[in-house]
Amino acid sequence: MNPETIYPEIGALIRRRRKKLKLTQEQLAGHLGISRASVANMEIGRQKVLVHQLYALASALQLTPGDLLPSTQRLTAPSEWEALPLPDNLNSQQREQIARLLAGPQTEADRDKDAKNATPPKR
Repeated sequence: MNPETIYPEIGALIRRRRKKLKLTQEQLAGHLGISRASVANMEIGRQKVLVHQLYALASALQLTPGDLLPSTQRLTAPSEWEALPLPDNLNSQQREQIARLLAGPQTEADRDKDAKNATPPKR
C-alpha cells in the first residue's frame, strides 16, 4: 500500500466511525487526551497516527485497532507481477508467490495453493 494514502484512509475510517457514533472532534479528542486540531489533522491524513493512538482511537470508537487499518489491495493479474523488480532467474511460480506475499495477507486458498505447488527441498 502506498504510504501517502495510508494515513488519509485511516483518517477517513476514523471520521466515518466518529460521525456514526455522533461524536464531535472535540469529544473524541477529550477521550484521547489530545487536541481537537490533532483529531482534525488525523482525519484528513495530515497527522500520522501512532500505534498507541491507534489503540486509544479504537477503544474510543468501540472498534478493534485492526478495524481502523485500510484493507490491502492484492495483486492479481500476472501482468502486475511482471512489473515488480524481481531477479531475472525466478520462474513464474516463484514470481507469483513473491507478488502475493508483497500484496498483503493471503487467504487460506492462497496458502493451500502455495503449499501444494511448493517444491520439496533437495536432500
